[in-house]
Formats: sequence, C-alpha cells, structure tokens
Amino acid sequence: MFYNVIIILLGWILIIAIFLGFIVLLHYLRHRERMALITHGINPDSLHRPPRNQGLLRAGLITMMVGLSLTVGLYPISFLLPPTFPSAPFHLGPWLLPGLIPLGVGLALIVSYYLEQGPQPPTEEKRKGKVIPIQEHLEREYREG
Repeated sequence: MFYNVIIILLGWILIIAIFLGFIVLLHYLRHRERMALITHGINPDSLHRPPRNQGLLRAGLITMMVGLSLTVGLYPISFLLPPTFPSAPFHLGPWLLPGLIPLGVGLALIVSYYLEQGPQPPTEEKRKGKVIPIQEHLEREYREG
C-alpha cells in the first residue's frame, strides 16, 4: 500500500517537472531567436510580433491537453475500486476531477481566445493590393526603427 502512494507521488512530480521543463524550453527558444536576430543586425522589437493573445491560445491548448491526459490516465482507477464504492454511469467519479478541472480551464481559455478576436485592420501593403518580399519588409523596418 505504501509503495502505491510513492508511485502516485512520483508520477505527479514527473508530470509537474515535464510541464515546467516545457515552459523553460519555450523561454530558452525565444531567447535564442532574439539573439540570432540581433547577431544578424535586426532589431527584434521592430519585427511584427503576433498579438499577445497567441499566448492565451497556447496556454489554453497546453492546459487542455494536460487535463485530457490526466483524465484519461485517471479513468482506470474506477475499475480498481471495490464494487461497493458507489460510482456514476460509465465508471465516472470524483477521482477524475484532477484531470477535468484543467481540461475545463483549457477549454475556457481557447474559447476566450476566439471570442476576443476581432477584425484585423489591413496593413498599408494589403490595402494597396501589393505584396512585398519579406527581406524588403525587414530592411524597411530596420531603416525606420
């Protein structure tokens, strides 16, 4: 019985370590990208960055997937419980809450991302109907910035 508790605790610690490691990896990659732009003489702040709402979508997807994987991982617990334990249909029960809560939060973040999206104002090049190559755009941004 004691070993089961230790295994469950180690599983939770592993899940949290993977999640935090993923966040650290994203920050490291963003740092490397900025440093590469600076070494090529491009000001990273002058580049058109996606709106901050992209982070909301990313956070929603990550949270939803963590919740989904926890829900799927905790579902077999219902088959290990004694038959005297009352359970809902389809073997659902309170042991699924650690997975269902982040699943619901992730879905709410994704829905709020799509509800906040308004019409994007067209840029000057799009209004004129001409498309410029990316290198020309970067050079123009570098000269102006």
